[in-house]
Amino acid sequence: MPRYFFNIQDGSDFPDKEGTELPDMKAVRVDAIRASAGMLRDNASYWDGTEWRMNVVDDDGVTVLRLRFSAQPGAA
Repeated sequence: MPRYFFNIQDGSDFPDKEGTELPDMKAVRVDAIRASAGMLRDNASYWDGTEWRMNVVDDDGVTVLRLRFSAQPGAA
């Protein structure tokens, strides 16, 4: 089964050193969304305008999926 690495960047790099074995791209997308939701919920650093990114790469280091998120509060 292929192994995928879910690397995070949000002003700092957080490489996934272990990876996750997943059967196909559908499973990669589901896992990326679930993991992103939890990380974004628990981490407020993206509110400063810094783009939060998850780059999913395969065993060969090829990017197979990229998620990006940023937020800025409106005028109060």
